[in-house]
Amino acid sequence: MKLALLPLLSLLILFCSSTASLAQSGQRSSRGQDRLFNHARVEQAWEAAIAAKKPLLVMFTSDNCVYCRKMLAETYGNPAVRKMLAGRTESVLAHANEYGELAKRMGIRGFPTTLVVSHQGEVLDLMEGFVEPRAFVQRVGPLLAKEESQGSIEAYGAAVSKQPAGR
Repeated sequence: MKLALLPLLSLLILFCSSTASLAQSGQRSSRGQDRLFNHARVEQAWEAAIAAKKPLLVMFTSDNCVYCRKMLAETYGNPAVRKMLAGRTESVLAHANEYGELAKRMGIRGFPTTLVVSHQGEVLDLMEGFVEPRAFVQRVGPLLAKEESQGSIEAYGAAVSKQPAGR
């Protein structure tokens, strides 16, 4: 599912300005998932994704969500999923009590919901509900590979444009 960049960016900017006073961190560390989700705030993760030209992975969760805990333990805790995501995404766990307005504006209807967003801001995938590890890898792996290949093409294009013109 591909959606436009502008709505996501405008929502993030609006939300960033309205949440600057939050004292509580968006990162919770329970059962080790803090190592997978390498940013404490959506805003930080988005800035890092842009700077590193990597996709952003956001899992929207709720404290009372049984399937969120199952997704964290079984899917994100799965070694194949961890290996696939390691170093290839900027990731963040967005809790409903802190990002409820953003979730509402993005049309997220339930938890867990995982978004994969390109560094250009295009929503590459929106996964609602629990996703088994194998299905997650089959769904997200090709997106990451495509983003990496596009990054290589961008880097090649930038390098070529810096070459002096031939005689």
